[in-house]
Amino acid sequence: MEKKRILVGITGGIAAYKVPQLIRLLKKEAAEIKTVCTRWALRFVGDETLRTVTGNPVFRDDKSFYDIDHIRLAEWTDLFAICPATANTIAKIAHGIADNLLTTTAISIPPEKILMAPAMNTVMWLNAATQENVAILAKRGMIILPVGEGELACSTVGPGRMLEVEDIAARILSKLHAEPLLAGKRVLISLGPTEEPLDPVRMITNRSSGRMGAALAQSAIKFGAQVTMVSGPVSASLPAAEVVKVRTASEMREAMLREFPAADICIMAAAVSDYRPIQVSASKIRRTEGKRLTIELEANPDILAELSRQKGRKIVVGFSLETGGDGQASTRRKMAEKGCDMMILNNADEALEADTTRITIFVGSKTEKFSLQSKSEAADCIMRCIAGLAG
Repeated sequence: MEKKRILVGITGGIAAYKVPQLIRLLKKEAAEIKTVCTRWALRFVGDETLRTVTGNPVFRDDKSFYDIDHIRLAEWTDLFAICPATANTIAKIAHGIADNLLTTTAISIPPEKILMAPAMNTVMWLNAATQENVAILAKRGMIILPVGEGELACSTVGPGRMLEVEDIAARILSKLHAEPLLAGKRVLISLGPTEEPLDPVRMITNRSSGRMGAALAQSAIKFGAQVTMVSGPVSASLPAAEVVKVRTASEMREAMLREFPAADICIMAAAVSDYRPIQVSASKIRRTEGKRLTIELEANPDILAELSRQKGRKIVVGFSLETGGDGQASTRRKMAEKGCDMMILNNADEALEADTTRITIFVGSKTEKFSLQSKSEAADCIMRCIAGLAG
């Protein structure tokens, strides 16, 4: 594997103490690491520790700011990963403020070679100024990782945690080793099941795990795309990308319609419930001995068809999950009725709750069958086909 050069920028957030572990993970994948720290970062992670784990000196303001190290570092690195990225540093870089070595280096590097892992208090993360600054940087082509949720160092609970270092390492390495088939494209993926409540404790759902959608998201990231996932309740582990969590088909429809205008490619991999109860009981439905219970259902909206009607020049991809037979006639009919550009056929017995699947890809009048393979391999096949459609 080619040895990649990664510059890790460390700012003054408490999550800085996790960076040595991130560096160890990256070095296992044949990467050479250098670090550049703000003055406050070195209160949370030691200079000696960073020199030991990287095998390189630490670049810092008191040694380098009035030299041209920012240019040398910019020329040296394949990727500048700022972990953690505080609200202060995000704001400075968004507005071109270069008042320390790290920010000066950041504006000396093309935006597409910069990745940020934000970390801050929940209120700071949700502040309109922070969200606007993040949007500015993302629009310029920087990769802005999502934040995690949970208990923060300040004892509050909510969004703002830096992603786990394993997730950050995976995103850095996928960026460095990506085939740029979808570089610059925004991919919107729905995944997982939806849940339609019957009462406060019961629901109508299905066996979808979300693994296929997660694999598609990981593949799109690997090929250089910016990914947004609209996810029902899943058991699968999701890659580090923007996630919009939903529960019902109606919530998924609202989220997909909201995110769709910004997308170049939309993949409806979710197993959306076709029906929902007309009435939902406000209290638990009690079993009555010897009595039958009748539940009246109504159809949920057809999200894929609705998106296809407004796609313009976007690429829209659907999934057809079948039981019994080869399902090709049904899939081709669905593809025509829903107006999508590509349809993926798979079989429920082979795909649901499994790590493998057997897919058939339909594009126009062409059909391509694949043998049983991992969902990651299947996702790569699908994304390469989509990349072909996208030119």
